[in-house]
Amino acid sequence: MEKLTFLFAVHNHQPLGNFPEVFERAFDRAYLPFLETVSKFPSFRFALHFSGFLWDYLLKERKDSLDLLKKMVDSGQVELLGGGYYEPVLTQIPERDRLAQLAMMTEFLQETFGVRPEGLWLTERVWEPHLASLLNRAGYRFTLLDEEHFRYAGLKNIHGYYITEDEGLTFNVFPIDKTLRYYIPFRSVSELQAYFEKIRSAGLDTAIIGDDGEKFGLWPGTEKWVYQDGWLQSFLEFLENNPVEMISFSQYLRQRAPLGRVYLPPASYEEMMEWVLGPEEQREFIQLKNSLPPAGRHFLRGRLYRDFSIKYPEAHHLRCRQLQVSSEVSQSDDQEARKELYQSQCNDAYWHGVFGGLYLPHLRRAVYEKLISAELKLPFLSGWEKFDFDLDGQDEYLLKSPSFFLWLKPSAGGGITEIDDRHHGFNLADVLTRRQEFYHLYSTSHNEHSDGKSIHELSRALPPAAQEWLIFDNYRRLSFLERILKPDLSYEEYGQTYFRETGAFIEKPFSAGLEEDSLVLERTAELELPAGSVRLRLGKRVRPGLRALLFLYEIENLEVREVEFTLTSEWNLAFFENEYRAGTNRVDFRRGELSLQAPEAEAIWVYPVKTVSQSEKDFEIITQGFSFHPVWRLKLAPREKKLVYLTLQLRG
Repeated sequence: MEKLTFLFAVHNHQPLGNFPEVFERAFDRAYLPFLETVSKFPSFRFALHFSGFLWDYLLKERKDSLDLLKKMVDSGQVELLGGGYYEPVLTQIPERDRLAQLAMMTEFLQETFGVRPEGLWLTERVWEPHLASLLNRAGYRFTLLDEEHFRYAGLKNIHGYYITEDEGLTFNVFPIDKTLRYYIPFRSVSELQAYFEKIRSAGLDTAIIGDDGEKFGLWPGTEKWVYQDGWLQSFLEFLENNPVEMISFSQYLRQRAPLGRVYLPPASYEEMMEWVLGPEEQREFIQLKNSLPPAGRHFLRGRLYRDFSIKYPEAHHLRCRQLQVSSEVSQSDDQEARKELYQSQCNDAYWHGVFGGLYLPHLRRAVYEKLISAELKLPFLSGWEKFDFDLDGQDEYLLKSPSFFLWLKPSAGGGITEIDDRHHGFNLADVLTRRQEFYHLYSTSHNEHSDGKSIHELSRALPPAAQEWLIFDNYRRLSFLERILKPDLSYEEYGQTYFRETGAFIEKPFSAGLEEDSLVLERTAELELPAGSVRLRLGKRVRPGLRALLFLYEIENLEVREVEFTLTSEWNLAFFENEYRAGTNRVDFRRGELSLQAPEAEAIWVYPVKTVSQSEKDFEIITQGFSFHPVWRLKLAPREKKLVYLTLQLRG
């Protein structure tokens, strides 16, 4: 085999909110063993990226890794890659924050290692054409993108790099060979050798890979395979004893000309653009892709990363909160608030694929905690604001008070999308809607390599324990949602049906307006009850109080006959099994620090909200929170109005 130039990059990341033991396990099983092993082979030159959360952890807890890395950087074995410091998807945050996070990483690497990175790791390889000029202005020369980006642009040669431009500013992009991404470290060294020979026999002289460092010890089965069974040692010996040259990416740029100029479409890696599809769309997409000859597949691609904001309204709400806080922080000089904003922009809680991501409450909670903490450092004026918070062309209302911030959406049943308990830095309403996912219905493996071990190829079956929790909601789980149902409704019957029956008010538009310090909403609807069709007017009022919020219902019977029914109010709150105590008409949280009270209610019915989601290891049954439903049994005379209320109260 003639000499082959091999470019190798490793990306290591743990998200905001991940448990300390996960950071420790990642270093012990993957990051440090990899560095220690490859350091014994100085001819193995590679690019390395750590996200800011890992750099922070490394400086505080793992000085052994830092010392080793400094030696490897000084010797030229390691080329450090930059990026957004706290691992944001750059296209999902404001440009001022993109440039700040990129500069933050560059400054850190300069101060810690004495080097200025020429290249960066682009989070989740999410590319949009305008990034070329932005990254150029940020002082970077290159990044790595997936093979698929280049296929979509009609390119066949992925064994080099290309130049692109935006606004006349140029930038270099390296293709990541997908075959190598699936082969390393999951295939034998002899198979890799055969693939290298295939590249050379085609008259090409460059192979390129960049992928997650967790696959070298942290992904299922890899610790044994990579280290105990000796795969990494054999791989390094093969590279050392064969005509394979390893150089840095920046050195390659200086030595070689680009393969050409290219304009890449917006894209990420192939799997992500499938995960963003709905279950049936994903099935149809895979079937269509598999029906095409390989030469025609580049005409077909899934959706954009941005579409996770369509698939998951909770992810979109989280991003809109991040944009809101960014705007507020940009008008302040508080550096700690700015740092917390940047940490909240960590990508993991904003999407979901083969990793838990959005489905993991501790990741979402960590993002909200950073956003709320940043806001707590900024001045504000108490009262209501009206604006299009979620960018859908319809106004929402935001209440700011010393104890609570609250977001309410009149067009979605007058539902509450977020309630921030500012005393505890916690979004009470952070409960994920239960949705059907592709892996609930079909195999999660594409079976492209039946004998491989990549995380993208592992086939998983739903465990029997998960079957009872495959329950899906017909509406978005907000709070302050109402149902009017038959008068003799039971707890058991309601629990089996409420998530399917939205009724006349949930997700329906309410009129809304401000009266002094209160927000007043109203909707009139016709309902079918056992006694026949009835017209009712439902008024809702939200009023801030001292360390409390008052929620008032006014129900008017518009008929000329008596009407009897059950009224329920739904509150989805982000507490777990041991974090609440329910009474007849009161629920206490955090040992009474917070309470939901409905003094005139017959009962408060409680139901768990659990999801079944896949992670890198297996399926997980996760408690997202609990659904609390105050219940009133009402009988209204003709034209009669009835008032009932509930409160959310912090202990004074």
